[in-house]
Amino acid sequence: MTYVELLSVDQLAQILHKSPASIRSDASRNPAALPPICRLPGNKRLLFRPEDVQEWIAGHVSHSIDSSPAPLPTDVSNRKKTRGRPRKVYAPLSDIVVETSSTL
Repeated sequence: MTYVELLSVDQLAQILHKSPASIRSDASRNPAALPPICRLPGNKRLLFRPEDVQEWIAGHVSHSIDSSPAPLPTDVSNRKKTRGRPRKVYAPLSDIVVETSSTL
């Protein structure tokens, strides 16, 4: 029987150039951002098989020759909504009707 050496969170963090805290955070919040996790019964440690890590990294390699950034959108209707309370919108002065009374 051959034994497989599993990678710990610290070892994976060195391979992916991330902090161990971000690996632990991604494991619960964004598991797609990590290679498949090897969960052993009765153990809560996050462990990773080296072959899974290598396959996952190979699947994320970009073969694009064109490294220029994507063009910026020019259509203002597709702008991202700003956060917070909306600004006050004032009506144009031509739409405001002022009533005056003729009795004095």
